[in-house]
Amino acid sequence: MITYTYIKGREKQDMKKRLNTIVALTLSLAMISVSLVGCQSSSKNEESEEKENEETTEDYSQPLPEDYEGTISMWGWDDPYFNAVTKAFNEKYPNVKFEYTPMANGDSLQKYQTALATGTDLPDVAWAIIDSRAKVFELDMWEDLSAAPYNFNIDEVYDVVHERMVNSKGAVCGIEQCLTPAGMAYRKDLALEYLGTDDPQELEKLLPDWETFVQVGKDVYEKSGGTVYMWPGIADAQQFIREQGAKSWIEGDTINVTDSLQKSIELACKFRDNHITDKLEAWSTAWYASFGEGKHIFNGCATWSVPFNIEPNDPSGENADHWGLMSAPEGNISWGGTSMGITKTCKDKRLAWEFIKFATLSTEGAEALNKINLLTSAKKPYEENPDLQSSKSAWFGDQDLGKYYFEKIMPDIKTRQMNPDDNVIHETLNLITTAINNDSSMTAEDAMKQLKEELKMKLPDYKIK
Repeated sequence: MITYTYIKGREKQDMKKRLNTIVALTLSLAMISVSLVGCQSSSKNEESEEKENEETTEDYSQPLPEDYEGTISMWGWDDPYFNAVTKAFNEKYPNVKFEYTPMANGDSLQKYQTALATGTDLPDVAWAIIDSRAKVFELDMWEDLSAAPYNFNIDEVYDVVHERMVNSKGAVCGIEQCLTPAGMAYRKDLALEYLGTDDPQELEKLLPDWETFVQVGKDVYEKSGGTVYMWPGIADAQQFIREQGAKSWIEGDTINVTDSLQKSIELACKFRDNHITDKLEAWSTAWYASFGEGKHIFNGCATWSVPFNIEPNDPSGENADHWGLMSAPEGNISWGGTSMGITKTCKDKRLAWEFIKFATLSTEGAEALNKINLLTSAKKPYEENPDLQSSKSAWFGDQDLGKYYFEKIMPDIKTRQMNPDDNVIHETLNLITTAINNDSSMTAEDAMKQLKEELKMKLPDYKIK
């Protein structure tokens, strides 16, 4: 039951006044409370925004103090490069430590994907190999180095590497460790014996195209009694040739198999049938050992091939003038390449950027690379010290490799546009060249048919031409 109380006359008016006063006080207190909460919230938001702005506008252009302490983690596959640049960096910053985890470059995409999916740690500085880079750069793990606070200007490096450093959104995800122009290395003793000269320019005149290369190679095989070949294996020869001309493998929704890959497949079969190449599997133990055996005249040779392939695998070639460098028939290529970027989960982005700037853009970094016959991708170091374009190897006699790369090999190089599905095509081509190598009855037509079928199965959303 609800009981109502009725108040009459003056008592009613007094009660009404008291109620109005209480209501007014209550509303005032409520408004003050809301105001205080709002001020506190506003203050917190302002503090958060200020902190965020401080992080964004922090000046990364100035060098760190040389007594700076910190740690940088990296996963990588090129020990000579890592050792050279970190040693030089530690001469300037002795209190910085590096945690380096070796991994095969072919495993990098999967390892990054796994770390992102499971929430496990990524490295502070991440490497990206060219074969899968377009796919790797689409992963949500990269700092945009062209944005604040890094503010990297891509014009600081050579044009030939620009497209290789950005993702589909235009973000610069990494800076190229070094330039990777590639011509051909050749064994001087074999070239002199079977081709009549060991002079690079004479050899370039002798071998202007791949058809001539095949005809000369047939004679070499016959003269040597079947013991000397022009090239160690089909796979690496095909890898080199398919990069000539810089034809994009994928355009829109179409994979241009015939236009961009048929020539290299046909030449691979012709090399096999005419004993131009040996049967060594690229990057195998036997293939690496072949650099010191003196049975193969030519090899594809990028800047990194000298310290990575030739010097460690031809111990008797040091100071023996074993090797020379020349331009390849039908043009040189940009072969391979690794970039370095900063992950979003990096624990000390300021330090990571200091290291990447040092390794890829500074004159000190370029000097460290020069000692292992690598060429930095940045322009400024060569302006500050033109001698950095010069580099020699005890395996190549008096030939100035750096100048030959800059003056003879780089000018005609064109690079192919990257696509996120390039890695699938790379892997499929490797399967096809292995089949060509192992099955002497496989024709170029058979190989092209199998290549198209494999790509249609693996990449069903594309048209295959």
